[in-house]
Amino acid sequence: MNHISQEKIVYLILGLMLIVHSFVLTKLIFFPYPELFIYPYLANNGLKPYSEILDQHFPGLLLLPVNFNNLGMTTPEMARVWLIATIILTHILLFICAKVLLKSSRKALMVNLLYLIWQPFFDGWVLWIDTFLPLFLLPAFYFTQRKKLFLSGIFLGLAIVFKQTIIPLSGFLFIYFIISKHSIKSIFYYSLGLLTPIVIMLLYILGIGVFWDFWYWNLVFNLFVYAKSGAKSFVQPGFLTRIVFVYIFSLLPLIFRSRNKLILLYIFLLGSSVSIIDRADFVHLQPSLPFVLLATSFGLLAIKNRKIIISIILIYSVVAIWWQVTFYKGHLGDKVFFFDEQSLSVSNKIKQNTSFHERIFIYGAVSHLYQMSNTLPAGNIFVFQFPWFLKVTEDRILAGLIQDKPKIIVYDSEYNIEGVKLSEFSKKIYQYIESNYKKIDNVNSIQILQRIY
Repeated sequence: MNHISQEKIVYLILGLMLIVHSFVLTKLIFFPYPELFIYPYLANNGLKPYSEILDQHFPGLLLLPVNFNNLGMTTPEMARVWLIATIILTHILLFICAKVLLKSSRKALMVNLLYLIWQPFFDGWVLWIDTFLPLFLLPAFYFTQRKKLFLSGIFLGLAIVFKQTIIPLSGFLFIYFIISKHSIKSIFYYSLGLLTPIVIMLLYILGIGVFWDFWYWNLVFNLFVYAKSGAKSFVQPGFLTRIVFVYIFSLLPLIFRSRNKLILLYIFLLGSSVSIIDRADFVHLQPSLPFVLLATSFGLLAIKNRKIIISIILIYSVVAIWWQVTFYKGHLGDKVFFFDEQSLSVSNKIKQNTSFHERIFIYGAVSHLYQMSNTLPAGNIFVFQFPWFLKVTEDRILAGLIQDKPKIIVYDSEYNIEGVKLSEFSKKIYQYIESNYKKIDNVNSIQILQRIY
């Protein structure tokens, strides 16, 4: 009876953590990436992934026939629901993995507590592809530990369909299985599971006739254009300091316990951290954070020297409290990026001047105005207007403008990337608009332009 009562208390505490975490996420500012809205909307309205929706990510729920749009994530309110639901599921999966690793449900609560503390801090108020990856990586880790390698492969394959940065992790595991002398049969099952979602994805891409476009954007463009112009390196010491402090505690097991016992955990930790290399944003740490906290908890519980553990917990707690206070001072609020009053007002003005699914052109303003106003891009070509994209797509976009001659163009005259105005890195498009359109309305810096007939 006592054992049953303790288990009930553990689950009650876990449930309380889920409620608190969900409440916190409703009170923070919110940053849902525009791609989550615009890509599925365009795909559901006839534009082909990679040949007309020009992007460098694997399709996931952005560009496959089943996507965020037809699953109901069409508003910022629903996007926040998706965020909260994802974090709740991640908590539950993390608890299951921690319970197996630490062999105690009570000790597993420590991991969930740390996740409650650090998940919001590491851009947990942002919704992006990385937010969803723990839903695949944690089951893959669990099934790998249980030696159910087909299921492990399946979940890693699904993660790769969402984001190609998981490919190195799948490779690390394959090498580990060979080195650790797993049977050929088990390696075959892992490979079969891994390849199944990827092959299905490739068959779909082949079926709609965009394989070479997919190849260009995800391989050629990423390696030879984006890597030179779009990758964002580490620039702020404060950014590195926060990562180092939180992540360095994941090395505690190497000091106080046998490293062999946790080699799988470190493979997942390292493999899920790859995407931070080219884009220095906290949100790209979301896939690796659960594994960091698993290792941290394991290491803290392994320390037997009372003075050492008290010193470590004291330092950890003081720094955590200090950073948390600073974080919440700057992030509490009801602001939703890209869905502010200006964007809503511009969307309404577009609707007033267009018909349903009319072709227009958004130039510099937020890209999901197409979705918000039920319009489509001129020339059936869409790309985010960053210099590294326009470098290879400007002529195609201009050709689409000349072909469709859209009645309305929405232009943000203040849009710039790192201080360089849009008109500077897309001169051909700008000159065409200047020669053929006039302003009929505006909302602050965003102008509604009409074609001069």
